[in-house]
Amino acid sequence: MYNANPTFVDLGLGAFLRSTPDDAAFADENDGKFKVPTLRNVDLRPSDGSVKAYAHNGYFTSLRSIVHFYNTRDVLPECTPSMPPLVEGETCWPAPEFSENVNTEELGDLGLTPGQEAKIVAFLKTLSDGWTG
Repeated sequence: MYNANPTFVDLGLGAFLRSTPDDAAFADENDGKFKVPTLRNVDLRPSDGSVKAYAHNGYFTSLRSIVHFYNTRDVLPECTPSMPPLVEGETCWPAPEFSENVNTEELGDLGLTPGQEAKIVAFLKTLSDGWTG
């Protein structure tokens, strides 16, 4: 995923495996991998003012932004300092934190219109089991 602090790379499962002697041999092949959470209650929060964070590092703060990312990640260019105006998600996306396992087969250039993105967000908001915190 994408990282606001480019000096830190979260190696995910690989970092954890390196910390356990019995599993260290499996670390390299699992660098940058993260468990994907359920979509149940994906937009619910403890209170109306609570900010929701999405992705393993909380980079996205709305369902709209993460759906737009999955739709346009491979369409927009990578952000660079020589590319003003830099508007992440509109004119460019930051470089991936760990590019070796970026899924380019199923995500990144979905070809969705803004209206179709909005319909996906509306659907995701219905995936609630009534949890109230």
